[in-house]
Amino acid sequence: MTLAEPRRLRLALVHQLALLLVGAVLLAVTVLGAAVAWNLRAGFSDYLRAQDEHWLERFADVAAVAVAERGLAALSGPPGSLRPLFDAVAPPRAAAPQPRPGADEAPRGGPPRPGPGGRPPPGAGRPPERLSLSDAAGRPLAGRPLPSQEVWAERAIVVEGRTVAWARLARVPAAHAGVDAAFLARQYRGIVLTALLLTLLAVAGAVWAGRRWLRPVRDVQQAARRVAQGEFDVRLEPHGNDELADLSRDINAMAASLQQLETSRRRWMAELSHEMRTPLAVLRGEVEALVDGVRPLTPAAMLSLQEEVARVTRLVEDFHQLALSDLRALPCSFAPVEPAALLREAVKRVAPRALAAGLRMSVDTDQAPPHAQWDTQRIGQLLSNLLENSLRYTDAPGSISVQLRAAGADRVALSVDDSAPGVPSADMPRLFEPLYRADASRSRRLGGSGLGLAICQAIVRSHGGSIEASASPLGGLRVVVTLPLHPESPPMRNEARP
Repeated sequence: MTLAEPRRLRLALVHQLALLLVGAVLLAVTVLGAAVAWNLRAGFSDYLRAQDEHWLERFADVAAVAVAERGLAALSGPPGSLRPLFDAVAPPRAAAPQPRPGADEAPRGGPPRPGPGGRPPPGAGRPPERLSLSDAAGRPLAGRPLPSQEVWAERAIVVEGRTVAWARLARVPAAHAGVDAAFLARQYRGIVLTALLLTLLAVAGAVWAGRRWLRPVRDVQQAARRVAQGEFDVRLEPHGNDELADLSRDINAMAASLQQLETSRRRWMAELSHEMRTPLAVLRGEVEALVDGVRPLTPAAMLSLQEEVARVTRLVEDFHQLALSDLRALPCSFAPVEPAALLREAVKRVAPRALAAGLRMSVDTDQAPPHAQWDTQRIGQLLSNLLENSLRYTDAPGSISVQLRAAGADRVALSVDDSAPGVPSADMPRLFEPLYRADASRSRRLGGSGLGLAICQAIVRSHGGSIEASASPLGGLRVVVTLPLHPESPPMRNEARP
């Protein structure tokens, strides 16, 4: 006893497409969010630097005026001594409401009281912690000395065209608290929420697209299974105008073609058995009569047996050729021929029978091309079948007209017309089907197998030509065969003839 092989987990194609769509959107949103976050942080840093440079430039101008009035002493001293410079650089603010007497009012001449939370009130200010002042020789004046790698921005303090001092700002630390950190955190939250929203929309779109694609795919799958089980009448209803709708139409066309082939196969089997049964029954009756002594063994009896055997042989040979033409093109051996001579020889063979049947034959080969590259035996069989068809189904007195003419530079057209009776227009498209008869009894009555025109079509196709049937001006049937004089790619050229 063997253990059953575990069933492999299979992910449907539609689900794969949905996951691929969600993954692509998620990747795009992640990359875009990361790019936006990086750009926001870099842009915010540039913004802060621009603000610092602008502040430092105004401070340098104010400091230059102070140095011109009081010398470098205006830039040195205790931190509180630089407050007037910072107040001059600070942007103008709206007037604050006057405090009530005695409430939070600073003593006259003293420093302003701190505001709420311990912050300096507007306009008071204090030296920025990142500011460093030094004279032209590099000696510190105020603030801590800054190494070159920590310098964020610097401006020269110029008095009367001479640099007397330098003002430098240290590099901005990473925003981790306060207004800057809150601004960045708010932007990051917005990016994350937007990414989540887009991901949810992608999932919803993938689910919708998957369900929309899954329904026709399942219908096609079920239809294919039913066709594989022999239900050729199954049909799908295409929706839309996309590839899935085209696939449904292709399934319908395949099922219709298989249904037609199955119908033809069943008709072939029924008619083939019927066609074979008639000559075999005659043979069996004659042989039993000879064995029982009812009929003497005479040359006439042997000739009758020979004719029935020949009839069965022709029928089997015709079916064999049609079977070969269904599997592949009929094997041909191409050689130079004279089309006009080939036609005249075929007409000469049937002329005595036509005269005996009261039919008048006419042949026109004046416009026939002189040479062609055909299989002589196949084309001879084609001409014989066409002429036999007209001989059998033309009432006396009647006429048969055959014409061979050039159809362009490299093709030839052969037309065979006969007089009444004609063929109904509804039966014209089916004349070249094997075993099809517009009159189900007349071919058998006249000795035909019902395969002549089907064999003609197989021969014409093996030569790369075409054959058509239509109503004849003489009142009967017209068959027009168009053949290339030199087929470009002769099929099966060197194979032995069956």
